[in-house]
This record gives sequence, C-alpha cells and structure tokens, in this order.
Amino acid sequence: MATRLLAAGVAAACVALSPASPASLSLNTNQFALISTDGKLALQFDARGKKQQVSVPSGWLVPPDEEKAETSNYVSSFNYDRRITAFALGNGKLGLHLSSFKLLRGGSAQAAAGRDVFLVYDPDASTVQRGLTGLGITKQRVREEGCFSARTAHFLLADINRDGITDLGVVTERIECLPAAENRDVDRIAQPVYSQHPVQWYVFSDGQWRMNPAYGGVLPQDSVALPLIGMDLSPVDFVGYGYWKSHDPAKWRSKNRESAPYQPPFRSKLLAENPASSPQPK
Repeated sequence: MATRLLAAGVAAACVALSPASPASLSLNTNQFALISTDGKLALQFDARGKKQQVSVPSGWLVPPDEEKAETSNYVSSFNYDRRITAFALGNGKLGLHLSSFKLLRGGSAQAAAGRDVFLVYDPDASTVQRGLTGLGITKQRVREEGCFSARTAHFLLADINRDGITDLGVVTERIECLPAAENRDVDRIAQPVYSQHPVQWYVFSDGQWRMNPAYGGVLPQDSVALPLIGMDLSPVDFVGYGYWKSHDPAKWRSKNRESAPYQPPFRSKLLAENPASSPQPK
C-alpha cells in the first residue's frame, strides 16, 4: 500500500513529464536530487509533500576501476552535481540525467573533467536501474605545452525509431591540439582545431539505452536538448571563445569548412546576445 501511495505521489508531481510525443517533452529540473551521505548515494524526491529517497549503487556513478585509473589525473571527473534533469520515457517510467564536473582552480593546466550518467526510475515500483552509465569522461579541458584541448558531449531527446519511447542522442565536439606545420620557427606551439562529430543515437530497449548505428547522423527537428548541469558554458565553448573570441563555431579554426550542424540552445542564446564579440563569460 505504501509503495502504491509513493508511486502515486511521484506520478502526480511529474504529471508535466508525460508528453504525447518527444516533440512536446517537458524537462523537470526540480523533482529529483542526488544525495550523498557517508559515501552512500541516493535519489531524493518529493512525494505527496514529503522527501523520499531511493538508494543508488555508487559503482554506477563511480566505477572503482575508472576511479583508480584517475588517481594521477589533474582533476577527478566524479564530482556529481546534486541537480538532476528528469524526462518521461513514454512507458510510465522516467529518465534521469546526472552530471559531474570539476574545475582545477589555479595552475597552468586549468584542467576540468566531468561525466554524464542516465538512470531509469520506475514510479510504480519505486526502483531505479541503469540506463546508460558507460560513457566515461564526457567533458574535459586541459592545457599542455601551451595549447588548450577540450571535448564536450551534448545530449538530445527524441523518439528516433518512432516506437513511442524516448531515445538519447549524443553530439560530441572537440578542440584538439594538432602539431604545428614544419617550419624554421622551432618555438611554434601546436595549433587548436575544432570539430563536431555526427550525432550518435542510443535507442531505448530492454530497460536501457544502447547505441544503434543505423540512426547515426540523423538530427530530427523535434529533438529536445538536455540543459547543462552545473556550468554555464561547455569546456569546448570556453576554450573556443578563449582562442577565437567568438561564440560561433563557424568562426573557429576547423578541420573542415562546413559549419557545425548542431548548435546547443545555450550557444544559440549566446550568439543572439553577443552577435559580434563580448567579454568572456565566467
């Protein structure tokens, strides 16, 4: 009985997260929060005016082997934000986007790193399960030998295979430090170059999102962008503006002359507010 009441409370609170199609997807950034207590992780949410919690295995968010591999890195990528973005899957369950990011204060490297993890919450059973947890480091920046490199993954929601269930799209952008052209100036440093990779889709099936190459490169018009969590700019946007004093990737040095086909909403807003140039955002 208690479980049914809890489920009813969550369902009522998340009524805005039950769209007829991904084209009308609503995002809820206030319903869920990630709580850490004595090293244990839990989802906290409101149900009928009361705070409830469901535990989350720490290994889903902080795989021990990957944590160990990061011991010599400039900065840890496991600094998860308490804020969570929730969205409806279309099958009565909710997708939850969790994100981490940490910036190294001081030092010449100015390193930063973070991850993105997706869980699935079932209001009827009051349980949480893995959705997509193996993406590794999804956002990062570092300066080495005088050149900044960066990468960022942007996330989209759409029913890419039209089965009524919300799928995940990932657009990856990079700024790489390529070796300088050979010349007599031995002091020349590597040169930064921007690139955007075609969107890759993870289709929801059997309780998880799995990559499906058949939909690679498809950008549906009804897709919905997930907002950044815990940052105003992505590492790529931060580094790109620092180098080229523009928020527009079309004005960045690129591997090809084509403009980036995908523009995240926060970047479009920056371009609208700063059509020419502006002070670098913090």
